[in-house]
Amino acid sequence: MALSKHDIAYLEPRLNELDDPIETSSDYARRVQELLPNFPEPVITQWFYDHHQCIGEHAWLDYPSLGFKLVKFGAEFLNLRCLRDHETVVQYRDYFLQGTDSARMNRLAAYIKEKGTWPVPPIIFDNVDGDFVSPWGLRYSKPYDLLEGHHRMAVLYALGKHKQGTHQIWLLHRSGMPVTLGRKRSK
Repeated sequence: MALSKHDIAYLEPRLNELDDPIETSSDYARRVQELLPNFPEPVITQWFYDHHQCIGEHAWLDYPSLGFKLVKFGAEFLNLRCLRDHETVVQYRDYFLQGTDSARMNRLAAYIKEKGTWPVPPIIFDNVDGDFVSPWGLRYSKPYDLLEGHHRMAVLYALGKHKQGTHQIWLLHRSGMPVTLGRKRSK
């Protein structure tokens, strides 16, 4: 069941007059989980708290129908064209490789160089069957599409760390549909 406009408004973080949050990320996550118990706290924090402008934009996904699974993937998964050649990731990667001074990307690079992976798992659609198509016709990539974590992915690729070790991601799927993890679903 889709959320009402009132429910969508409830998902917005409480902000002051400067648009800064007036509730902590953990208080916010607990509040949101009252309405969306299917959302893990780290997903709420990085997707809704950090990017609250996306809440209304993605509401068509029917948030109560979504499920999340924290999984690890290695080079084979990260070399999929739908992720490696994602337009925004390529743009940010090239921006970083040109030596452009970005405090955000430099912090990410320092972390990734030290730990070999990103600080927070990105959120990726499991879209093997092409199920995710927006009401305005935007067709999300198959078999996966990056929802959140473009800067992290860009820096990981720029540093070549996608070829080494495993990396956690939040795999988003519609509830009631099995998580495919690279396999075709049976119909």
